[in-house]
Amino acid sequence: MALVLILEDDPSLRFVFAEALQEAGHTVLEAGDAEGAIALLKRNKPQVLLLDLMIADTYSTDVANYAAFAAPEAPVIFITGSGLFPKGELFDMSRNARLILRKPVQLSELTDMVSHIAPRDARHAMAPAEVP
Repeated sequence: MALVLILEDDPSLRFVFAEALQEAGHTVLEAGDAEGAIALLKRNKPQVLLLDLMIADTYSTDVANYAAFAAPEAPVIFITGSGLFPKGELFDMSRNARLILRKPVQLSELTDMVSHIAPRDARHAMAPAEVP
């Protein structure tokens, strides 16, 4: 199982995603804004990033780009409720983008995709250095 960083600005949705991933055996770090996600990336090496594309008035691609240096092996799953980038342009904008899930997300699909995309050697989740 993997250490997963969730960036979602809707607290209730972040809670639901975190609970589903924890029930699937993953360890979860949670952030509600880009600054919090980057702070977690500075202290931890997540194996998968689950990023809401729109955080407040900005894109989470800045977090994905920072992760490309802080945790270069960590794939990114973007989640979006918008119709932006319908032709996969996000894959050109973020070198570690692997999947795009459209809201509403089926929790079984989310957990399956995280488990599928996690590194094969992630048998046991690494304990986070600090959970806010």
